[in-house]
Amino acid sequence: MNRIEIVYQDYANERNLNKAESDILHFLIQKKFDGQQLSIRSAANDLFVSTTTIIRLCKKIGFSGYSEFVYNLNLKVSKMLAGNVQSVEDIHQSLAESILMFRKNFDQTFESLNQSAILHFLDEIKEHKMIYFYGAGFSTLFSNYLAKKLELFGYYVSNTTTNDSRGIFLNNIQKYKLLVVFSRSGNTGKVIEKVKLAKENGLTTILFTGNGGSSTAQIADIVFTVLDPTIESQNEFEVTSYESNMFMLIDLILLLAIKKGVIRKV
Repeated sequence: MNRIEIVYQDYANERNLNKAESDILHFLIQKKFDGQQLSIRSAANDLFVSTTTIIRLCKKIGFSGYSEFVYNLNLKVSKMLAGNVQSVEDIHQSLAESILMFRKNFDQTFESLNQSAILHFLDEIKEHKMIYFYGAGFSTLFSNYLAKKLELFGYYVSNTTTNDSRGIFLNNIQKYKLLVVFSRSGNTGKVIEKVKLAKENGLTTILFTGNGGSSTAQIADIVFTVLDPTIESQNEFEVTSYESNMFMLIDLILLLAIKKGVIRKV
């Protein structure tokens, strides 16, 4: 990948530029590498477009206008010409590879989703406006996130973790009919215990996990599994797509619930 393409990709990635916009951006980057400083009017004349078209492109790629874009482009090109071409290319390539891996893992997660499980989940949150959330370890991030989201839509939620005793948990769930659990491994002893207690007390149990074959997954009523690349190694220090894909799955399910009128703004 040549240096112009590297800079182009930095600006154009995920922006869905059409051919005309792409041509304009390539032209501006090329002129900068050629050492030419173009005013917006000069650029518009050379490209046979209006200044408004160029400003619209600058805003589409994340800048307030042409001046801010040119300032950023100056910095980027100056660094590359100063000898940082290889390092910039290495960084871009590394990020591109990670993005592809994250997408691949989410695609596998999406393809494995059970439609019946989704519909069952939507039915449950439509019927029950009081939900008890339980998170284990880092998974409390997900339980807190979904709980806060549903709270915005008028749900009464309670959040608990593995720190709570069996007695406290048993006392708290008495007024609930729905338990939502987040556990990456699904094999944590306390998680298994709490799901069993909830089922014995008549609660429907929903599990979000990275391990669809776990002990908790075997007993939960509804299971959503996000592909976890570390399921075998259980290396908690490894940064993977699991966390970001879990948040994405939650948001997609919430969007579906909104579109179907299951949850509404209050």
